[in-house]
Amino acid sequence: MSDSDAERALLEKKMRKALQILVLQRGRNPGVKGWEMKRHLGKDYKTILQVLSTDLKSLGLEVHEVPGIEGTDDSTRFLLRFRDSPTLSEAEGAGFRIDDLAVLAASIAMVNSKQGRVGRKELEIFLREKFPRWRVDYSLDRFIKRGYLDQDDKNLLRIGWRTRAEVDEKSLMTIILARDTAQK
Repeated sequence: MSDSDAERALLEKKMRKALQILVLQRGRNPGVKGWEMKRHLGKDYKTILQVLSTDLKSLGLEVHEVPGIEGTDDSTRFLLRFRDSPTLSEAEGAGFRIDDLAVLAASIAMVNSKQGRVGRKELEIFLREKFPRWRVDYSLDRFIKRGYLDQDDKNLLRIGWRTRAEVDEKSLMTIILARDTAQK
């Protein structure tokens, strides 16, 4: 066996290991932290994940990197996701009603408009202009619990890791701003 064949076999073995790690759920949150990938795959784990993502492209999947709040590689999470954005019917199939999605979209827009942090009371007041009180309270608690929003001990809300992983914030903000401009 030549050196290149041995390297190729080792890469394929590490890619299979990476896929197994990504598919198997550990804990409450999907995905795997960077330090875990490094422990299982070695220092070159990001290269292995890039090659794996390229191979998964034909299946409509990709390995997505979600930067951690601290900004270190160890707090970064990696998860499998669909390459194309889910349609509305797929989102509803995941347990979200259209009004839940509207509350989430409005919450993301409000947090982004306030430079990434907004007080919970301020967000609740904003949302209650558009949605019933019970929907706002229920939805915010649900989004915090699921990781779409993070709440600190001062009741400040910010974008959660799951929003960074699953929502194309730039496109969402573009759509919201285009709609707002069209209404004026």
